[in-house]
Amino acid sequence: MPHSVRNQNHLKDLKRIPKREETKKKIYRTALVLFQKEGYEKTTMRKIAKESKVSLGLTYYHFQSKEDLVLEYYKGSQKELKRLCELYFKTTKDFKTRFKYTITTQLELFSGHKKFLQVLARQAGDPNDPLSPFSKESEVLREEAVGIIRQAMATSNSKLREDLSKVLPDLLWMQQMGILFYWLTDTSKSYQNTKLMIHDSVDLTFKLIKLSNFPLFKNVMGPIFRMVRLVKT
Repeated sequence: MPHSVRNQNHLKDLKRIPKREETKKKIYRTALVLFQKEGYEKTTMRKIAKESKVSLGLTYYHFQSKEDLVLEYYKGSQKELKRLCELYFKTTKDFKTRFKYTITTQLELFSGHKKFLQVLARQAGDPNDPLSPFSKESEVLREEAVGIIRQAMATSNSKLREDLSKVLPDLLWMQQMGILFYWLTDTSKSYQNTKLMIHDSVDLTFKLIKLSNFPLFKNVMGPIFRMVRLVKT
């Protein structure tokens, strides 16, 4: 093939990439609107394709299933959460303050899609469901979420026991998930109950972290470490 022809084909491919990405974004944005408006279970891939004005085949080319669309939402939200947290961590070295910010910011990012997230929360208990935070499909996202907490801890001014620092990010991620699920069912005005839950639970957690340095708590830490290992296996 002549060099000039190869160059022309390469330029055509480059022009297709922006259009392809725009089509993917269009499908994704339409899906989120439908999930929130009509519910996750009632929304079909065919409906998403129709509302996007994209062929069903092309829709499946970009996203093999509704689960892929939701995982894309999780990825985008987590990417933004990481960006915001890294900026915030520059303003304070206090680990407790950083962790509380991580929780509240995640809820703010999720607030616009609470309706369909409520449906997905029902599937969280099944580790075989791709959308469960404990599934194989969400393993990378799970590790990235724990990584945000680990970064908050590692670059803070907290002095922690070495054995505790190894498992603490996983423990705090579990706490964060518990608060998230509580928020999904919270019907109080302006989510006042969730705000109280965050304040009280984080306050209690960090008091226990301080107490963990005392010899009396050595017997307590062993079972905690075992529980973390059980959850991760």
